[in-house]
Amino acid sequence: MDQNIIYGKIPVKNAFTGKRKPITVFLNKDHPDQEILNLSRENNVKVKLVTPDTLAKLATHKNHQGVCCSLPEFSYSDVDEVLSEIQDKKDSTILLLDGLEDPVNFGSIIRSSCAFDVDMIIIGKNRQVPVTGTVSKIATGGEEIVPICQVVNLVQTIKKLKERGYWVVASAGEGKDVYDQIDYSGKIVLIIGSEGFGVSRLVRENSDFVASIPLPGKVKALNASIATAVFLAQIDSYRRLGKK
Repeated sequence: MDQNIIYGKIPVKNAFTGKRKPITVFLNKDHPDQEILNLSRENNVKVKLVTPDTLAKLATHKNHQGVCCSLPEFSYSDVDEVLSEIQDKKDSTILLLDGLEDPVNFGSIIRSSCAFDVDMIIIGKNRQVPVTGTVSKIATGGEEIVPICQVVNLVQTIKKLKERGYWVVASAGEGKDVYDQIDYSGKIVLIIGSEGFGVSRLVRENSDFVASIPLPGKVKALNASIATAVFLAQIDSYRRLGKK
């Protein structure tokens, strides 16, 4: 059920303007959210007023804020179609996730990607958390904004992106390149690895840069979502200011 149920006020509100339209909205019968109730009526979406226990079950006992809704199965975008849409962009950022398994990290990464205008997120079909209700809640509905593509072979996809003129930057704690000393103008693929193992060997070998974030404190590693935000902020800053 987690695949088709999203929960929380912001994700549900965003669903009304997203690619997937709500099928049924579930509201707390004792205190129904008036704004979402009105949105449902305006969009001819079925509303069910249910008990708090029912909402808790729908949201698999996570913080639902009194609101859940059912959606059609998430439909992943096609890499080639997205590339055709963005081929004329001077500056382009694609995010590729290599084995990310934490839905909270994935949701946070999607949210950051929306904030920094990432053109596409690419994930693998194996060893990768898919788009779920939990991911959507953390992403505040961002999965309906940024195209997310699912591929079988990450290395082959990287090679295809290189043929399209993209430079590939992999994030790694032991990377010899420093993240804020890279030229981010033009077309960039940023690769973020799994929480436990980082970027896999073959993916790293097919990257143009393996970059680290210097950490002066006692903690010597950032989680995947924070590292992503740091890189995306640097890419945006470089392009806006025209310098490192």
